[in-house]
Amino acid sequence: MPSLAEFIERNRESLLLRYREEASRLPSARDVRPQEVIDNLSEYLDTLRAPSRAQRGDPGYTRGRLEEAHLGRRLRLGYTLEDVKAEFALLERLLSGLWTSLPPNQQPASEDIRLLSGWIRAAMEHAESVFDEQRLREEHQRSAVEHERRRLTTILESMSEAFLSFDRDWRFTYVNREAERFMGMSREQVLGRDHWEVFPATLGTKVEHYYRRVAAERIPLSFENYYIPWDRWFEFHVYPIDEGIAAYCQDISERKHREEEREELLREQTRLREQAEAALLQSRRAVEVLEHGDPFILLDSDFRIIQVNKNQELVSQKRREEELGRVLWDVFPAINNPESAYWREYHRAMAERVPVHFEEYYPPQDLWASVSAYPTAEGGLAVFLRDVTERKRAEQFRDRLMGIVSHDLRSPLHAITLAAETLLRRESLSESVLVRVRRIVQSGERMSRMITDLLDFTRARMGGGIPLQRRPGDLVELVRTTLEEFDMTHPGRIVFSHGQGPYTGEWDLDRLAQVISNLVGNALKHGAGSTPVTLDLREEGQEIVLVVTNQGTPIPESLLPHVFDPFRRSADSSRQGLGLGLYIAQQIVLAHGGSITASSNPVEGTTFSVRLPRGSVPS
Repeated sequence: MPSLAEFIERNRESLLLRYREEASRLPSARDVRPQEVIDNLSEYLDTLRAPSRAQRGDPGYTRGRLEEAHLGRRLRLGYTLEDVKAEFALLERLLSGLWTSLPPNQQPASEDIRLLSGWIRAAMEHAESVFDEQRLREEHQRSAVEHERRRLTTILESMSEAFLSFDRDWRFTYVNREAERFMGMSREQVLGRDHWEVFPATLGTKVEHYYRRVAAERIPLSFENYYIPWDRWFEFHVYPIDEGIAAYCQDISERKHREEEREELLREQTRLREQAEAALLQSRRAVEVLEHGDPFILLDSDFRIIQVNKNQELVSQKRREEELGRVLWDVFPAINNPESAYWREYHRAMAERVPVHFEEYYPPQDLWASVSAYPTAEGGLAVFLRDVTERKRAEQFRDRLMGIVSHDLRSPLHAITLAAETLLRRESLSESVLVRVRRIVQSGERMSRMITDLLDFTRARMGGGIPLQRRPGDLVELVRTTLEEFDMTHPGRIVFSHGQGPYTGEWDLDRLAQVISNLVGNALKHGAGSTPVTLDLREEGQEIVLVVTNQGTPIPESLLPHVFDPFRRSADSSRQGLGLGLYIAQQIVLAHGGSITASSNPVEGTTFSVRLPRGSVPS
C-alpha cells in the first residue's frame, strides 16, 4: 500500500500545474500572476507528507506558519474568505483525486486520508479566524476614523463662522451649517460644484486673488471683502490644506454699517458737542484693544470646563490651568445665579439639548457678551462668546446724542424761522432779498422736518415707541385730505380707490397722515414720471389695508429687507433727508398694533402695504 508521501512525490508537478490552472479561475485570482496563485504550495505539500514519512522539526508548526504567510498574502491581494476556502477545498479534491479511482489496496492508509482531511478543515478554520481578525481590525479602524470625523464635524457645525473647503480644482468639498445659512443654499446644492460657477461675482475680486494666492504659496491669509450681489461685507481667514484650501468666513456687514453710521453722525455733530469728540476717541481706543476672534469654552455634562482657547484666557483674564477641570460656576461665581441669563440659558441648552443665543452684561469685567451655546454629542456644551461692548455703547451713545441734539436745535431754529417769516411780511424788501429770505424759510422748514424725524427716531429707540393721541376718525377722509397737498404739485398722478367700507376706527390721525404722506411722497419721487401712483383702501376681516403702488425701477432684492432700516437712502436719493422716513412710518404703524411690508419687482412695481386694526390697541 503506497503512502501519502509517495502519492505527493510522484504527482507533485502535475498537482502544482492543475492547482494553478483551476485556482486561477477563482474570482479573486483574476489579475493575480501565476506564481502568486501557486504561492508556497510546494512547501505546504511537504508538510502534508508527515503521517507517512518521517520529517525533521514540527510539521504542524511549519504548516501553520506557511498557512499564516499564505493567508497574509491573500489578504493583501484582496482575496475573499470564500475563495481562500475554495483553494483549500481544491487542494483536497486534487489530492484525493490521485487515488479515488484506484483499488483500496493501492490507496493511502485510511488514517492518512483522515488526517489529511482534518488538516484541510483546520486550514479552512484558520482562514476563517484570520479573516475574522482582519475584519475586526478594519471595523475598529473604520470606527475610529468615523468617531474622529464626527468630532470634527461637531466642532465645525457648532462654529459661529461659516466654514468652506475646496479641492485643487476649486470644487466645494465641505460647507457647515452657518455657510449654508449665509449662502442661502444647502450643501447638496453646492458640494462638488466649481466655486467660480456658484459665485461668478467673486471673479476679479479680493476673494479670487487671495484664494489663488493661498493655493499657490501654501500660506494662510486674512482679508475683508464687499460682495456686491448681497450688499454684504465678509471677513475671511483662508488656510492651505492637503486637498486644497479651507476658509472661515464671517458676515461683518452690521459692524461696517455701525461704523458708517457712527462716522456720519459724529461728522454732523462734532461742532455741537465737545463730549462727542471725547466719546469718539474713547470708542476708537476701545476698538484698538478688542481682541479678534471668538473666545471658546467646552463643558462636559457636569458643567466642568474641559477646553478653552487663547482668546478665552485673554477675555477671562485667567490662565488655562486655573479653569480646566473646574466647574464653570466656581470659576465664574458672578453668573452662578438663576437670575443670570448665563445660568438660565446654559441650563436650558444642557437640559433640552437645543442651541441658545443671547446677549448679557458681565459686571466683574464691565463687558457685554454675545453668547452662542451648542449641545455636543458627548452631552456637554460648546460655548462661543463675542465681546459686543463696543456695539452696545455706540448704540446708547448714538440714541442719546441724537435726542439731545434734536431737542437743543429746535429753539434756535424757531427763532430763525420766525425772524425770516417776519421779514417776508415787510413790503420794503427788494425782490432779491425776498428770494433769499424765502430760501431761509424753506431751509428752516426742511431742517424742522429733519429734527422732528430725529425726535421720533429717539422716541422709537429709547422711549418705548412713538406716543399716540387716539381719536375716532375715517381713513377715507384722512387719505383724501392728505392727498390734496400732492394734487397741486403732481396733478393727475395719484389714483385713489376704496371699497364700500366703513373705514372708521380710533387712531392718531395726524400720525397716520404722516405715514400716508411719506409713502405717497416716496412713490412720486422714485416712481416713473409717466405712470400713476395708486392707493387702494380695503377691508380684510377686522383690519383695514392701505396699499400704495408705483411703477418704475424696482428696489434691488438685496436692499428690500432693509428699506425700513434707519439712515438708509436709495441710490438716487438727494442728501436733503436723514433716511428716517420709512423707519418712522413703520414705528407709527407698529404703535397702532399694525404692520407694514414692502415688495418690489419689474412686473408689479413697488408696493407698500399697511395693515391697521380698527380697535383701540395700547401703543
